[in-house]
Amino acid sequence: MGIPKEFTPETVREQSPDSEQLYTDFWRSGEPFKSMLEANPWLMPPDMRKPLEWGTGRYWETTVARKHDYWRDFELPKPTKDIRQMRHDLREWGFCLVEEGLSDAQYARMRGRLRAQAEGERLAGIEQRTPFGQYVNTLVNKGRCFAQCIEQDPEAVQAGPLIEQIVDETLGPGWICHSFLANGADPGGYPQGLHIDQGPLMPWVTVEAPALFNTMYLLDDVDESNGGTLVIPGSHKAMAAAGNGGTIGKLPPAINLEARGGTIMLFDGRLLHGTGANRSSDQRFVATMSNVKPWTRQQENWALSVAPEVLESASPKLLHRMGLQAIVYGGTVEGFGLGARGGVGDRGGAIKQFRSALDAGEYRRVGELDADSPDEDLQRDYTLRHALASARRPRSDP
Repeated sequence: MGIPKEFTPETVREQSPDSEQLYTDFWRSGEPFKSMLEANPWLMPPDMRKPLEWGTGRYWETTVARKHDYWRDFELPKPTKDIRQMRHDLREWGFCLVEEGLSDAQYARMRGRLRAQAEGERLAGIEQRTPFGQYVNTLVNKGRCFAQCIEQDPEAVQAGPLIEQIVDETLGPGWICHSFLANGADPGGYPQGLHIDQGPLMPWVTVEAPALFNTMYLLDDVDESNGGTLVIPGSHKAMAAAGNGGTIGKLPPAINLEARGGTIMLFDGRLLHGTGANRSSDQRFVATMSNVKPWTRQQENWALSVAPEVLESASPKLLHRMGLQAIVYGGTVEGFGLGARGGVGDRGGAIKQFRSALDAGEYRRVGELDADSPDEDLQRDYTLRHALASARRPRSDP
């Protein structure tokens, strides 16, 4: 007996013209970037098949705020240790600068480790090149200081407690790390197209608060000469005002970030930004840790990419930040984690044990079973069996 005609691919296609499909106009609107580029043609990214052009008035032809004809008289964010000023700067401008977020020793340690890693990856022939510069990915595997950054451990990030407070206020407690990588700007490289980091949500734009929030460690002094990050101050407000599927009008010009190495930039996931064009003779690096709600699919697939030795020594907090703590709506393994609270150290969602079993070649998945299955199959040493037993142990047990 054949399937009903209404269910055949041919009939479904015939009865699904664009004009009748659900939400087609919304998904294909291209907003808010379509209207933004129409109203601001100077924001059009460069043609990377051609040499970078100068003298055309495009967004990368700019300078730092104090030298900019448009911005020099505005009270834009300056490096500060005052959390109240940071809150003001984030609301008003979409970013703030944490003065001496890294101590001199922390800065030297992190910068040295990153530079050495970048050189090692070049020598190994595995460096990850972009049109803007070299990227160093999955930093958690490349030095303890980077794992400590994800935890905001004051041993590695002296401003860690302050940063955690701001991220908690912005994303809500329980946020996780989306990715942690170093962005290089190489001499002669192209500028990035200005973008928002929560762009995958578009044409939705979260209005009341960002869905993504960045912590960016400046591991070199940055300015207009070496590709200091390009930002349009306050552009997060224009994005929010556009709402879901709305349009963007004329925007003010971009500026290059100017700050000393060791400063930490916190910024809203709706802020227009991008790597600047490096006109110096030296490579420059920043390390960007993006943070998201715990139900978001992470950019870094931590469950696969984190090194076994990092995993085994990871604190409950680091495991949580890397998404290795399941919660009822995300990160479950064979159903383990459904109903979990998602908190740091919650045994009901501790999925590290599945990855550890996989590394040891001992992961046993549950397959087909029924009432007639042999005892050998019913009593198999399933990894899920151990996980469930661990979750049921009293909290006082180790």
